Amino acid sequence: MTSEKSCGLPQKVAIFFFSAMFWLYIAKMGIFNGVVIATAVWGIYVLIRHRCEVISYLKSSQFLWLFLLLFVPVVISAIGSLTPKDSWRTVLNISRFFFIGGLAIVLTQSSVEKIRWVVLGFIALISVDAVIEWLTGYHLTGASRDRVRIMGLFQFYHLGYVLGTLTPIIFYQTYQSFATKERGRFAWLVITACALIAIFVAGARAGWVSLLVSGGLLLLWLLIHQKISWKRVIVALGLCIVVAGGITQIPMVKNRLVNPNGAATVEFGSYEWFDKLSSARLVLWEFAWKHYQEYPVIGAGTGSFHQTFTEQPQELKGAHDEAFFPHFHGLEVLSETGTVGFICYLIVVFSVLWLLLSAPYFSVWLAVAFIAMMPINTHVAFYGSFWAVLIWVPLILGLRERFLRRKADAALENRLN
Repeated sequence: MTSEKSCGLPQKVAIFFFSAMFWLYIAKMGIFNGVVIATAVWGIYVLIRHRCEVISYLKSSQFLWLFLLLFVPVVISAIGSLTPKDSWRTVLNISRFFFIGGLAIVLTQSSVEKIRWVVLGFIALISVDAVIEWLTGYHLTGASRDRVRIMGLFQFYHLGYVLGTLTPIIFYQTYQSFATKERGRFAWLVITACALIAIFVAGARAGWVSLLVSGGLLLLWLLIHQKISWKRVIVALGLCIVVAGGITQIPMVKNRLVNPNGAATVEFGSYEWFDKLSSARLVLWEFAWKHYQEYPVIGAGTGSFHQTFTEQPQELKGAHDEAFFPHFHGLEVLSETGTVGFICYLIVVFSVLWLLLSAPYFSVWLAVAFIAMMPINTHVAFYGSFWAVLIWVPLILGLRERFLRRKADAALENRLN
């Protein structure tokens, strides 16, 4: 449908929409969701105009199979859901990404690369802005709203979560700049340092976990493909430990580690300590596990957590008046789509990991998708519309990049033969 040399209106519109979905994480939810819907509508138009080509691409790129593995259990659980309205809304929300996945056929390798550069600009902006806010109490939109947990340009406390998930992009850019000895390599190093500081001063422990997984994925890929020696890995890990140790001494970071929620000191390792470390989420996880035990096969239905948890007596809800999701992706999938959905989910997660680690190039998009969907992610809802963009859009871009690279390699091999 497109060629590497052309960049017509469909490509330009697709580049804009795919880029905007990342940048608008700092916008209000109405605007954010509006852009996602507009992108899906554009995808429907492309599907209608190029139905055979889109379906063929979705199959050959593996997107169709990965999409169905996550989508079908959601539909099945919705049929017997405790809250049908919420579950069918989730079905509708996820279905948007099928059409967005089809829209990827208008993207060339250079298009995907342009989107990467736009997202790098977003990472640089929110990282530098957050560090300035931490140092001065002011950022681009005015005075700091919370000096204990830096919010940056985001509407709520999403800075650490979103930035931590996107770090594979800046990590690999910095690695590549030093590997090829680019002029701007030290500028990328400074931006990376700002991103690290921003994630820690944002105070989101789930963001710290995402950061660790991000670094681990890159190091693992480098080792598998023999791009780096064990000696350098050990040195890098040692340096990271020293830097992390220094960052943890920042008062606001230390408070989040030693005394979560600013509450009275509790015994280290006790139930109360873990509860405070998890931001009082143990009761949510226990409820999700109980839900799974009651509906072990197809689950209680996506989106059912909010109503069923909130309807409990107050003494069973702990510190929460209400909760919309368990804050634990693995438990959310298990409780809301049951064993069927959880097995399909794990197949997708490990498939993405295998595609990432087996590729001869480091796919920053697949790395972001893996971090966003991993079972130990404890930020927002796996099935929610907010986090869905960070799961599906990087997956779509990663599979498109993989498809185009394999196609180019096959064409080169044919010419050589």
